[in-house]
Amino acid sequence: MAHTSTASCPLINGITVDFKKFKTNIESAEIRIGKSPLRIDERKGRKSLQHTFSPPMMLSPGDKYSLCMEYIDKCLCLEMRTERTILEADDILHAYSASKFRRAYIKFHKNIRIIINLSKNTTTETEQFGPPDESLELPPTTSEIFQRCPRFRILVAGKSGVGKSTLIHRVFGVETVLASHDKPGEVSIDKEFVSPQNDRLVIHDSKGFEPGEADNIKIVQDFMERRRAMPDLKDQLHAVWLCFEIPRAGGRLLETGTEEFLTLKRSGMLGNVPIIVVFMKYDMLIDRMERTLEESSINGLSDEAIEELVKNKADAELHDTCIGPLERFVGSDTPHATISAAIDYEETLIHLIQITENCVAQRSAPQAAVITSIAQRIQPGLKIRASIEAGKRRYRKTLSLCTILMKHKMRDCLHVLHTDIVMVWNFRDPYDHLHGPEFREMMMKMVEVGSTKGYRHFSLGHSVLQRFMTYIVDLTLVLQTLYVVSESQEVTRRAINLAVKSYIVSPMSKEVRIRIQDYDRQLTILERMDRDTLNKLAEVMQFFSIDAVQVSELAYLSLDEPLQIAMAQHSIVFS
Repeated sequence: MAHTSTASCPLINGITVDFKKFKTNIESAEIRIGKSPLRIDERKGRKSLQHTFSPPMMLSPGDKYSLCMEYIDKCLCLEMRTERTILEADDILHAYSASKFRRAYIKFHKNIRIIINLSKNTTTETEQFGPPDESLELPPTTSEIFQRCPRFRILVAGKSGVGKSTLIHRVFGVETVLASHDKPGEVSIDKEFVSPQNDRLVIHDSKGFEPGEADNIKIVQDFMERRRAMPDLKDQLHAVWLCFEIPRAGGRLLETGTEEFLTLKRSGMLGNVPIIVVFMKYDMLIDRMERTLEESSINGLSDEAIEELVKNKADAELHDTCIGPLERFVGSDTPHATISAAIDYEETLIHLIQITENCVAQRSAPQAAVITSIAQRIQPGLKIRASIEAGKRRYRKTLSLCTILMKHKMRDCLHVLHTDIVMVWNFRDPYDHLHGPEFREMMMKMVEVGSTKGYRHFSLGHSVLQRFMTYIVDLTLVLQTLYVVSESQEVTRRAINLAVKSYIVSPMSKEVRIRIQDYDRQLTILERMDRDTLNKLAEVMQFFSIDAVQVSELAYLSLDEPLQIAMAQHSIVFS
């Protein structure tokens, strides 16, 4: 980390909330610094509020300030509504350091302009970040995540035969056979199941809480307490899947041991680790409902109507036998998912991993949520979101290291960006094709960073944001295609060429550039450095995400045309 001084950190003189272009008047505003609220109540004309800090307040890296603004919504019976936004000290520092002439930081939130007035701090330099860093190395941000949390650690609990091994195979793409399935009665909860097929995952197995197995509750409780007490995030437990087979009508879901375990969770004795209840074998419930349909109830109905009728009956029984009893016992806020590992029920597995990732994000460190997205191999949407976040972190980091990056070539910056995004997708790539020079050069050519332009030094002009955003979107869409084409198998050069070529020849690649260029032309340098600007990546991706049906058609594309020719014919130059 580099040396930072109080002299390099500006002072905040005041804040102005300008709502001239907002849909109505802001009645009041409040900025919260730590736990202390401060009213912004001085009117400056009819359409702005301001507050002056006396004495000025020093800005420190890592600080967060929340701004709350209240207005009357005339469309909702004059109800008072609230807008909230976060002001990140790091963003303000980045903007301040980029220009020696600027004395304000500006952020837009829904047509509300927020202005932070700044002044130079002339106090004596003090050490804040440790010794200077003489290195010009740009380490990937994923390496920082993996250093703290290299694997997603999950406990999967459930009776033998409930389908845990199949579930793990479908969600994480590994062939691991759990001990409770392989040797019932001999499972050790402390055993770590890891697989070379997915080195971002470690699984612990428990046989559940069957009648006559009261000791297992204590075993699981002690295990969770030990893991919770471990100081390193990588050793802590990140999530628990508590698996049940959906019982038949009249059957009992919660055995005595399970009720005792959930009581411990409800009382807080199991800590903050998210426990997701998983109702298994939903396909078998659907089959039962189909068999019990009366002929008279389906006469004249289309296949789609019959399918909807079956699903409604299944969902009603699911609520009566599973969801209702669970919520009556532990409350409605317990996360749960109904799944089937059968081929036609992939959306249920996607729902499960989305719930899991969301729970981990709420209750654990950010690195644990990212590693959850990386470890799973069922939901490309989470990979896309993690790719965007990796790209935004890299862009912010490059701006925060302006004095270093002026000495770096854009090719260097895109090189580490490439590493970050590929690591997020977690392909089975034992020969490192995706990290190799051939694939990197393909991606570099897409953003016109070749032998000449690629060696330009980093600057804060339009081309920087365009190339960063385009590289993130291009690479993410290529990897999304490859994700479906490879189907969790080892990555091959042929599959990579197919994914790259199909993207290059699609209208999508040109549309990406047009949308990014149109957006970037509207920005000033100050706005390019704002966190909200980078959120535009998520909006761009919404327009260009590829579904499984589209990708399945790629298998029929011909690879006879050389990839280099396709790239040359469809090359796009930045304006």
